[in-house]
Amino acid sequence: MEQQQKPVVYLFHGDDVVAINEAITALKSRLGDPSTIELNFLTLDGRSLSIEQLETAARSMPFLASRRLTVLYHPLAFMENDTNRKRVLSLLETLPEESAVVLSEHRPLLAARDKRQGKKHWLLKWGQSMGGKVFAREFSASSDSQLTGWIIDRARKTGGEFEPQAASSLAKMVGGDVRLADQEIKKILTYVNYERPVTESDVAELTALLPEGGIFDLVDALGNRDRKRAISEYHRLLADNDAQSIFGMIVRQFRLLLQSREILDQQGGEQDITRLLNVHPYVGGKLAAQSRHFSQSQLDGIFHRLLEIDAGLKTGMMSIDLSIDLLIADIT
Repeated sequence: MEQQQKPVVYLFHGDDVVAINEAITALKSRLGDPSTIELNFLTLDGRSLSIEQLETAARSMPFLASRRLTVLYHPLAFMENDTNRKRVLSLLETLPEESAVVLSEHRPLLAARDKRQGKKHWLLKWGQSMGGKVFAREFSASSDSQLTGWIIDRARKTGGEFEPQAASSLAKMVGGDVRLADQEIKKILTYVNYERPVTESDVAELTALLPEGGIFDLVDALGNRDRKRAISEYHRLLADNDAQSIFGMIVRQFRLLLQSREILDQQGGEQDITRLLNVHPYVGGKLAAQSRHFSQSQLDGIFHRLLEIDAGLKTGMMSIDLSIDLLIADIT
């Protein structure tokens, strides 16, 4: 029987950065002997890349292993112009099976409205034309019901346990933000010392809706382009929260604003936002008001910027404090 062809290109995209990184880690673990894995694994950033670097990495043969893996973060940033795009695709089309490349784009390739209209991104079309050589998968932020199951499974893999009601409560609190959910899971499991299942009261005590009042005040200031007040609100939040948690709140809030703006643009209203996003009516009202301060394109740009910051933090290219300060300056 003919052996099934392995993909040589993996195209991972979407705003669930935790899941994307888990998929990359799983691929990395298959490289063979743990002592040689790092010798056969390399990460590159499409925002600061030369084609020569990519060619050298992708065409290098594995060392004491059956395969070598190169991860290219932000591939679309590098393939913005036709020349780079043609050279990269040509390279990927001629890769040997011993050398695999992951294209990791930390945002969906298409907006929700384009998906509904049946549009397809050029990179996905290219992947389909390559047959079994390209494996593509979108990792999207989960709905509350999906996220509840993910939280239970994630806690179990981490060595702890969440009661179903506790997982459901946390899913609603983080508003679909898997990255923030992951942070909260670890924090709450540490609190119970991994000795008993996490209860709904544990979640309520430790997560406390992630001080929504404070984040609303910060986003209000950003929406009004009031830099002085935005900086003041940010430092007020810092009094009770670390910068990493605040960044998670900002990501969550702008994801909700992006969804709210889309609902408003489709002639929906405050009640539709509350119902479709499954939030408290007060929160729905705030989202409706705040999303009117931004256009859809502005929110798309801000959310893309947040994903870039998140990737920069993971690769050690940015500090969290400087990143938030620059974000406030950019928006205001």
